[in-house]
Amino acid sequence: MSRFASALSAVLAIAALAAPVLSAQTSEPAAPAAAPAPAAASCPPSTTLGQLIAALNDAVTGPANKDSTCFRQILLPQVRLIPVSTPTATPRLLTIDDWITAVAKHGDSIVTEKQIKYQSETYGNVAHLWSTYETGIDGKPFTRGINSIQAVFDGQNWKIAEILWQVESPATPIPAQYLP
Repeated sequence: MSRFASALSAVLAIAALAAPVLSAQTSEPAAPAAAPAPAAASCPPSTTLGQLIAALNDAVTGPANKDSTCFRQILLPQVRLIPVSTPTATPRLLTIDDWITAVAKHGDSIVTEKQIKYQSETYGNVAHLWSTYETGIDGKPFTRGINSIQAVFDGQNWKIAEILWQVESPATPIPAQYLP
């Protein structure tokens, strides 16, 4: 996650299907049934932690206002997204919708996020990933920082329960051991 992406709320389209109204006095055929809604975007699996990191990169990268279905699928519904601002080290708790809304404000700008190095520790179905990320907007480097990601394995895929992150600053440069 990046600083500019401190807050993303997708605009979800709500499709309503109207049943044709038939009059008992007419013999006209019923209107054709509405076409089924397109299937949700196919998201890559996250059966390994490496796949989870790749899915996170894919879910964030693209037009800032892109569909957030895959982003939501790799997160637990009650995920905690917590940017820590600098220099005050003040944490801010965001919902998925807060984050989607903030990023979507960049419209058609192309956002990129790449985890450039990560390490993980796992116990049973619980994992912690310490991840160094870089972000960009429209091909220009924007920022980098460190994500602390908590994940849980649901029996099929890894899901993110929490991401706590801090953007690099002159006062808090990324230590060499967290860089590739």
